[in-house]
Amino acid sequence: MTIMMATFHVRFPKLFKWKVDFRNVSELNKKVSHTIHLALLLMFYLIGLLSLIYAKELSECNGIAFGLNLMFSIFWLWRAGWQIYYFKGKVMHYVLIAIFSLLFISYLIPIVLKLV
Repeated sequence: MTIMMATFHVRFPKLFKWKVDFRNVSELNKKVSHTIHLALLLMFYLIGLLSLIYAKELSECNGIAFGLNLMFSIFWLWRAGWQIYYFKGKVMHYVLIAIFSLLFISYLIPIVLKLV
């Protein structure tokens, strides 16, 4: 699902008409925004690949896998909360809340199972 989010982010410039919207933004702010977006895109792909390649280790939640699961689950919980607080309205808003919540839960389950 994280790879799906990265693939969705690839479409942001066209989907949100960034060429038009960024016309009135300073060159530095354009570069900062694009850099942050590309870094996030890269991180999503890497986290998605890491989650697929090391699914067994992450599910066992030993050592660094515990920390990664914790980090990923906190990130997706924060993202779901941010979606609720900051973006409101359209159907996609609720779809994204559901996706972020599922990602949070999927990384949280191994932690809970490890602790009980």
